[in-house]
Amino acid sequence: MKRFYILLLPLTLVFMLSCSDTNQVDLEAERTEVMQVLDNFNKAHESRNLDLLMTCFSDKPDILILGTDENELWVDKVSMAESQKRAYETFNTVKLSVRDKILKMCKSGGQAWFYMKVNWFVESEGEQFTFDGIRTTGVLEKNNDKWQIVQIHTSMPVKGQAVRY
Repeated sequence: MKRFYILLLPLTLVFMLSCSDTNQVDLEAERTEVMQVLDNFNKAHESRNLDLLMTCFSDKPDILILGTDENELWVDKVSMAESQKRAYETFNTVKLSVRDKILKMCKSGGQAWFYMKVNWFVESEGEQFTFDGIRTTGVLEKNNDKWQIVQIHTSMPVKGQAVRY
C-alpha cells in the first residue's frame, strides 16, 4: 500500500500542475492597453495624424473598416489611409467628444470589442460641420503583444422611430 501512495503522490502533483492555468491574463492591464489604442484613434483624428491612425489598425489583410458615408468601406488599412489622407488635407479643425464608452474583454485576453458615442466638430474648406452621437463599434485583437483594430463601424442614428421603444 505504501508503494501505491509513493506512486500516487508524484502523479497527483503532475496532474495538478498540468491543470493549473499558469498563463493567467491581467485583464485590467490589457483593458488599459486597449483604451490607449482607442484614445490614440481619437487623438489621430483630432491632430490629423495619419501615422498615429495607422498604428491603431492591424496589418492583417482581412480587416473591415466601415464609415458613415456610402462609399466608406475598406478591407485594408492602406486604402482607408489614402481616403483619410485626402480628408485630413481638407480639415482645418477636428474636435471630438467621446462619451458612453463600453469595452468588453475576452477572458483569454486576446480580443476586445467596444462601443462609444462620438460628437464630431469639423471645419473644412471654410465650413463648419457638427455630427452628434456618431456610434462607433469595433473589435481589437492582440497580435505580437500589440493591440490593433481589426473591425470598426461608424453609424449616424436616424432621427425618429419606426417603432416606439
